[in-house]
Amino acid sequence: MPTRRRRFAASIVVIASPLLLACGSDEAADAPSEPARTIEIRATEYAFNGDPGVINAGDTIEFVLDNVGQLDHSLEVLSSEGRSLGRTERIPAGATTSVTVTFPDDGVYRLICDVDDHLSRGQSATISVT
Repeated sequence: MPTRRRRFAASIVVIASPLLLACGSDEAADAPSEPARTIEIRATEYAFNGDPGVINAGDTIEFVLDNVGQLDHSLEVLSSEGRSLGRTERIPAGATTSVTVTFPDDGVYRLICDVDDHLSRGQSATISVT
């Protein structure tokens, strides 16, 4: 009987293995490649400051957000269609975090802070990708 159970258990593993792999996350496929460079962005009350320089379509950029304000802030990168390409967590004053984003196409992209009413109060910036 133990031999029969082992064969049955082994056959379940063989059958289930491809199913488990198929259900796995494709997070690695969606993960951006190694950043070409880092851009530092300073967040203050209702503004972002920093110089993105020239960004080319296909570039992968690490945005480092430094909260130099007194309120919590975050950074989200939106495509020209408004689709989120990446975001940081909400961070308190004095904290730093980062997000890595790949820019697939040329166009105008937006950086926004989606904490509370910060976006409606003007905390956004545009960057051009060529």
